[in-house]
Amino acid sequence: MKQGEWLVEIRLKDWKADLSSGGRIVSFEEVVATDGYTARVAGFDQFEKRLKYEPIARRRFKEHGLTLADCCAPDAVLIS
Repeated sequence: MKQGEWLVEIRLKDWKADLSSGGRIVSFEEVVATDGYTARVAGFDQFEKRLKYEPIARRRFKEHGLTLADCCAPDAVLIS
């Protein structure tokens, strides 16, 4: 299968009432993959790496008492 660009949704597994956005979506990651499953795995891995090195993302996670175990990548959409 041909590779394409995918937009992966990173969201909370459960509702957290104290999120400032009021929703469950934490981030969107853009990745290159061959299918939806591979895109979701790559998107979550990319999010995990970004969380380690971006001070704003780390601070937001710490403020809300979140960990990677609270997140999942349930959806990926082919964008090109």
